[in-house]
Amino acid sequence: MADSLHIAYSTIFQMDVLLSWNFQHLANINKEQKIIILNKTLGYNYPFRMANPLEVYFEE
Repeated sequence: MADSLHIAYSTIFQMDVLLSWNFQHLANINKEQKIIILNKTLGYNYPFRMANPLEVYFEE
């Protein structure tokens, strides 16, 4: 349930990235593709991206 709410919030509020350490349920490419397809089917066309914090960590 909590994962679904995180996905819904990030979709509806058009967040650029949903960060998660939850590799089994969220932060994996298979889930991301399924969510993108479902979002487009439901009329949400904003790009959806899931990542783990290590993917977006950078230093200037």
